[in-house]
Amino acid sequence: MPAFDQVLARWFHDHHGIADTSALDTLGITRWHRHVLVEAGVLEILFEGVYHLTSTPLDFHARCAAVCAADASLVVCCFSAGSLDGLRRCGNDFIHVTTDRLTKPVGPRVKVHRSRLLPAEHIVLRPDGIRTTIPERTYFDLAKHVSDLTLRSIAEQIIREGLATYESLAEVSRQLSAPGRPGSGRALRVLASRPYQGAAADSDDEVVLLDALHRAGLNDFVRHPPVTLLDGVVIHPDMGDPKVGFYVEVDHHTWHDPSTSVDRDNDRDRRLRLAGGEVERVTNTKLVADLAGVVADIRHLYLRRRAQVGGEARTGLS
Repeated sequence: MPAFDQVLARWFHDHHGIADTSALDTLGITRWHRHVLVEAGVLEILFEGVYHLTSTPLDFHARCAAVCAADASLVVCCFSAGSLDGLRRCGNDFIHVTTDRLTKPVGPRVKVHRSRLLPAEHIVLRPDGIRTTIPERTYFDLAKHVSDLTLRSIAEQIIREGLATYESLAEVSRQLSAPGRPGSGRALRVLASRPYQGAAADSDDEVVLLDALHRAGLNDFVRHPPVTLLDGVVIHPDMGDPKVGFYVEVDHHTWHDPSTSVDRDNDRDRRLRLAGGEVERVTNTKLVADLAGVVADIRHLYLRRRAQVGGEARTGLS
């Protein structure tokens, strides 16, 4: 049996246990060697000319690498590209790929999307052999598959994590949009509805809550309004109406170390109240369990606050 030297082992390690015939030839694994390794159960054939090292888990990344190795024209896209970038709400049972060519089927769990416009600048070739769309293209491709709210949440995450800017998302969406092209309207509509300025939402929960508040008629709520404390420090609550000094913070238990965060949050809330504002906190678990109830409570508290300060009266908060 051919020896598994360090170079070959490193290749499989760096490519999720996947190699095609060209790579193996370069590494000195001939056709006869491949046959011996397959017979011994060391390698298995996933697609024509694509081999998997059986000791390596055939996980999501390995499947993406295998599909890319099977056809040089295929690029991981949509939900799968979103998953590679760690985007929320992108879980899917299939590997989604796109191509600008006619291709033969590559497996029952692979969905092939065809595009007339797939320029090289929309493709990233990763060191592990996976070809994937850039975040801007992923955003546009997802627009034909998801709702406005989900797409808005994904856009916020892309911007928040520095994967792309608002401007680059808008530019690529304009380049790709065309009458009758699925997703064009949603991609542009979601970006147009977002304020150009201001930090992106920290989480999907914030996007969902702000949308629910707007649908409940609380349209004066904005994301991350600036609030100047008595010492001149400017903070940005998750959302609120700065005209009446009412703010809402969303707490995420997975982000918080209770031993350190509770005191910090309480101190920040106290300083905001000293500056004349009111702040309410809700947990992400409560949002998931009873979004309608949370919205109803916030609406009641907000309307009471607005009545107390005289409707449009300002509190001195910036």
